[in-house]
Amino acid sequence: MADNTDATVHKTPPRNSTLSADSEAGLKSTPLAVGSAAVSEHISTVGVEVNDVRPWIARDVQNFEKCEADTMLQELLARCTGSSQNLSGSQKSKLLETALNAVLPICNVGAVAQEIKGHLTDFCDIEREPLSYTPFVKAANCALRELSKVNVDGIPAFKIDDKTNVLLHVNDPKPIYQDHQDKQSERKPDLVVVSHETALGKKSHETQESQVLTETACKSPKDNFQWTDIRSTLELKRTRKFLTHPPSAYKTDYVVPSPSAQYMEYRKDANGPAKPTGSISATGSAQTPHETSNELRPSSQLSRGVKRKRGGNDEDRTEEKEPTKIPAIVQNGLYVAEMFAAHIARQHVISFIVNNDNIYIWVCDRETTIQGAAINFVQDLPRWLVLLLIMQRMGYEQWGLNRVFEPEPGFSGKVMVEVENTQIDLELDVKSKERVTHFGIRGRATTVFPVKSKALSDLQRDPCFPNESSELVAKLYWPEETRQSEPDILNEVYKIAQTDLDVRGHVPELVWFHKFEDTSTSKIRVALGLKDAEQAEQGSRVLYIIVFRKLIPITTLSGEEFLAAWWQVVKCHRALWKGGVLHRDVSPSNLMVYRLRGQYIGVLNDYDLSSFKRDGPRGLERTGTVPFMAANLLSPAGIAGKVEHVYAHDAESLIWVLTWVCLRYEGGILLSKNRPLEEWLKMDASMCADKKAGFWSAKIGDVCPSGSHKTSWKLVEKCFDGIHSLYLPSGYRKLTDESAFQLLLEGPMLEHESRRRTYS
Repeated sequence: MADNTDATVHKTPPRNSTLSADSEAGLKSTPLAVGSAAVSEHISTVGVEVNDVRPWIARDVQNFEKCEADTMLQELLARCTGSSQNLSGSQKSKLLETALNAVLPICNVGAVAQEIKGHLTDFCDIEREPLSYTPFVKAANCALRELSKVNVDGIPAFKIDDKTNVLLHVNDPKPIYQDHQDKQSERKPDLVVVSHETALGKKSHETQESQVLTETACKSPKDNFQWTDIRSTLELKRTRKFLTHPPSAYKTDYVVPSPSAQYMEYRKDANGPAKPTGSISATGSAQTPHETSNELRPSSQLSRGVKRKRGGNDEDRTEEKEPTKIPAIVQNGLYVAEMFAAHIARQHVISFIVNNDNIYIWVCDRETTIQGAAINFVQDLPRWLVLLLIMQRMGYEQWGLNRVFEPEPGFSGKVMVEVENTQIDLELDVKSKERVTHFGIRGRATTVFPVKSKALSDLQRDPCFPNESSELVAKLYWPEETRQSEPDILNEVYKIAQTDLDVRGHVPELVWFHKFEDTSTSKIRVALGLKDAEQAEQGSRVLYIIVFRKLIPITTLSGEEFLAAWWQVVKCHRALWKGGVLHRDVSPSNLMVYRLRGQYIGVLNDYDLSSFKRDGPRGLERTGTVPFMAANLLSPAGIAGKVEHVYAHDAESLIWVLTWVCLRYEGGILLSKNRPLEEWLKMDASMCADKKAGFWSAKIGDVCPSGSHKTSWKLVEKCFDGIHSLYLPSGYRKLTDESAFQLLLEGPMLEHESRRRTYS
């Protein structure tokens, strides 16, 4: 399962998890939905503009779950205690009450209270967003300094440690870069939460803490921050000129926001880009630099720290297609995706949006996004200070880092996983060029990289797997809990392989796996009252690690070598379908090979979306990868889950993979430019279905395969004759599985072999 640079992009993402049992009963397949799972893997194929990524992130964040402000604060406080799961609702409520009373004196008494109020008054009087950064940061950091003296029963006491103590820091307009395979992103969050050590940077020995809190943090950093060092981000928006000043005294009662300000809603205007409800037009207001610079482009086009020219001659600018204003919740979503991508198996990301004088807490994980109701930090200062106290006392795990794989930010080294009193050592090569990364929020978020393990290397090899490689790869991902697990699917696959030679040696070798039970995304939703215990697993995800014997992407092959391996996969897929194992996710990245005695052997890989024929559709995640899915499944009925997923659909997918590789790879390497079908990577299901119909009916004669795949093109054309015959004016032509195999695959392949023997 090595990196396949051009493979799967539009993984069809999770559908709405609110479908009733009655509505699911009528489904013939899991319906198509939207979200960043579509682009969460192989980001290098998406394109160089963030426009290709942004719409998918937008779909993740616009369908958020809602949570009351105090409920969110109670749960985050409880998590600081380290025993959140053991606290009752009344205990969490009491904890918040205690914390509010503990911070109240800071709000009302003494010079510090006046200093904080002074900064908040300055914030209220400033009309332009960029100028509001400084008073906001000063108020927050002044409060954090005073909160270090506060003790709340059950909450860990403050410890002086520059690695863990946090502060708010202005970031904009300094870019933060991150590599995503062969692309590099550039983001400019307004404010960030970082450790004192990160804020001090290289001059930590020269700068006093008071300078960091009062001066340095109010300016953009001299050196670019790294996403691995960012605890969180704050996106500020200013749509009102005048904000009400702080009151003379504060109480602990919740200040209820206006109905329009209770949550940040995503709304698409008919004549402009999407923006949150409750905001007014920003026309004429100052535009901060980050609003035109969120993009992905080839790494070779960027040098870290080099400023890009803005304005002036068009030739001095990088061409961009971003709307003038990106909605705040979409900008926040892009930053969340970056924070996820910067860490291994991150559980969740906590981020913030400040809209005028309201702050909104966002908790994002691989299931959905959750937004806390507004806290007016000017009028309800005690709750803001409780939030700052939470940020100050949270450990790495509470911020979302995985304690096994990343005990501290940026950790890279050997980790130990304890399974039934046995220690499994894993040395993950997270910086490998072969690493397959993800970019997105919701979905499986698959990450694959080389791994070494003495314990696993010492295991006895199974003679049923002739792969000669001794190298291993680890796959970390977040499948749905209700879906049949990949290890269970592979167990059935291996049973079939014992008696079927078309399967034996043509499936991946699972070496070891582990399910991290405590990572279920259902836990926070039950704690917040968003789910009850009975429906907890519906739509929830959990972290798995699976270690496989290393394979090679089939796209590295050409000519007859490629075609022979592809046909072995076709036969393996057919045999498994007969045996009751439905793969349902045929794409280039899932077709692999290995070497055996000088020959390449084809492997049908990746069974995390597979199912058993006897079970029917399970889980909430659509099975398929848009550019390679049968057009019939991309129809309106297919999108709604009203089309039964039959063998002919997967057969069509195998043909689309064959076509894709023949057109886009030369000598085993992805073409660098003028790649046919490129636009399919960026289309939704219905648009892609239209393009497919046009391709097989007319356009196939207008495209040419690469030089290294010319010998396969006649086979492609013959396969499409079969596909074309299925799509009739009266509807989709239904065939038996065997008839579909003969028409779409076996017949064309026999004709190809006959023609090859004639001319050889």
